[in-house]
Amino acid sequence: MAYCPKCGIKVEGDDRPCPLCNFHIPKVNQVEGKPVRKFPKAANPYPAHLRRVLNRIFVFVTLLVFVAVSLIFYIDYELNQAFTWSRYSNISILAGWGILYFSFGYVRSFYKVITGIGMICLVLLFGLDFFNGGLAWFVPLALPIVIGTTVIGIVYWSVIRALSVRGFNVIGFFFIAVVLLSMLVNFFITRYQEETDPLNWIIITGLQLLPVVVIMIYVKYVLGERTKRKIARKFHL
Repeated sequence: MAYCPKCGIKVEGDDRPCPLCNFHIPKVNQVEGKPVRKFPKAANPYPAHLRRVLNRIFVFVTLLVFVAVSLIFYIDYELNQAFTWSRYSNISILAGWGILYFSFGYVRSFYKVITGIGMICLVLLFGLDFFNGGLAWFVPLALPIVIGTTVIGIVYWSVIRALSVRGFNVIGFFFIAVVLLSMLVNFFITRYQEETDPLNWIIITGLQLLPVVVIMIYVKYVLGERTKRKIARKFHL
């Protein structure tokens, strides 16, 4: 809204005569709408650049994997007139490529990452045992260990998120998960070897968990706050 500089009444626009005194009102530059930024919006180009670099590396690795798998199959067939050792090599290479796919950040969800890696490990172990002439150790040994590891990983991440665990508690829960995982592996190995003693297994599990629990209690209730802050700053906890 403009004002007449002579009589002071409001007029609808500038650069026109005043309807009251007929005084010519000069045009005034007015910016309507959103103000124009003097400086461009700050943006970090590094993530996009890093993503492009990772994409190029992954494409290059994928081409190398394709060439390697084809070459291994060709050499094996030329030497043996059949696919023998190349099956073991190629399924291992393809499993490594699958894990690399998750490692390059193409899947964001932790649950999907841990589940996908678990599935890749199951396919790899199934293939190795199947190519060996049967499923002698896959079902009683590899299958429960991989599924158990996947479940422990998902439960660990769920507990961390649900309880909003931070600092030293993250390390404590991690060691508990590692102990449970090692005892799970030990249980199925000893059962596979028909040497399982459930009572002995429970005692060993408790003895391995006890030091971790004691350390967590000490850090929580005994260690001074000043020392905690120093350690947290040192290790970025």
